[in-house]
Amino acid sequence: MKHLVIFCLLLLSPSLFAQPYVVGGKTRHRFAQLNLGTDYRFFPGSGTQSAIIGQDGQLEKFELKNQAETRLIISGTHFWGHMDFYVAIPILSVGKSGFSTGVETGAHYFPWRIEHNKIRPYVGVSMLTTQFQQGAGTKRVRFAYPLLAGAVFNHKKHLITMGAGYNPQNSENYFINRTTPVQIKTHAFWFSFGYSFMLETTLSAEKNWQNGKTKRLTDTLAALNRLNGWTLAVGPSSAFFLKPSDHNESMAPYSDNHKAAVFPEFGIGYYWHNPDLQINLSYRKMKSEIAAYSFSQRGSRQALSLEAFKFFVDYHGFAAFAGFAVSYERLHISETDGQQPGETANYAGIKPGITFGWDIRPNRLQSWYLRTTLRYFPNLNVKMADGKTIPFDQLEFNFIQLVVFPGRMF
Repeated sequence: MKHLVIFCLLLLSPSLFAQPYVVGGKTRHRFAQLNLGTDYRFFPGSGTQSAIIGQDGQLEKFELKNQAETRLIISGTHFWGHMDFYVAIPILSVGKSGFSTGVETGAHYFPWRIEHNKIRPYVGVSMLTTQFQQGAGTKRVRFAYPLLAGAVFNHKKHLITMGAGYNPQNSENYFINRTTPVQIKTHAFWFSFGYSFMLETTLSAEKNWQNGKTKRLTDTLAALNRLNGWTLAVGPSSAFFLKPSDHNESMAPYSDNHKAAVFPEFGIGYYWHNPDLQINLSYRKMKSEIAAYSFSQRGSRQALSLEAFKFFVDYHGFAAFAGFAVSYERLHISETDGQQPGETANYAGIKPGITFGWDIRPNRLQSWYLRTTLRYFPNLNVKMADGKTIPFDQLEFNFIQLVVFPGRMF
């Protein structure tokens, strides 16, 4: 799915090979840029810790091995080179430490904006999913908020990044069998090296904006209702479980809780230009599984959501929106425990929620935009036979979605 989105972005970019970073004033067409790249991260094993039960029945502590990974980076520089918002997707992990990371979403702040042939320091923070698994134990997934620092060198369309990260939330108990928890310390520090290619997609429209041609055309088409129309949307999305399960705590405390899921999102909607209002029908299907020591629990959620949201601010092309949604939800849980009879439980019904986010739209004539959407639907639960629940309360985060207006393309 992520490769399809990238292909669409490359195909539709009208100024793909234009000069990517131009010092020409704080205009809306220079506010943000798209960057595609990769990075390599190295996690030293020094300071880590786990344990096993030795042949004499006593705990034996050991240090985790070094770990390395390569990731796909999709980012956008905003505020004329002072901020970089990014999502990083792991594509290759090297090492046998049992530790790995999942999707990371974060931001870098540059006190001195990115400029040609200059080194610019940054500080940042991110939301990172970390994973640890030892033997037949559970894959422990946690959300961390590491601190970041580094520097970027920019030359023409190229960004070279060197940085480091520190995650203080690296210590926790982990069950090495069904009854024995031990304290583990996963990799707290890492070093990174990255490269990104800057894609300029909006600067070619700046001249018409400044001389008034864009406004005149917008006003003319708006009066004819030609800027209203259907929209199609697609993009990779993610969901983060917000509540622990009292059922899992009593049934299988060694198995942990559901934490996150990554899935494709599809949408069809209609946009009204004058009220700056969008309705959208969004479909998502996500799955999650936890397993440890012959216990397994699978969860799935299908959501068909009708949402209506209004754009309420446009800051140099950064157009924020907020609104409400109603969603038809189908939730399913199935679990097994060795040779014991399994249990299944379901929920189906309509739930209210909220939706908010932003578009990057240099003008209101384009045939496509990039959108970031967040959603929250509270009180999503599956009730199990013991009377306890498995919550599906999630924060959905679609970092980059391609929104197309078919009527403006032909």
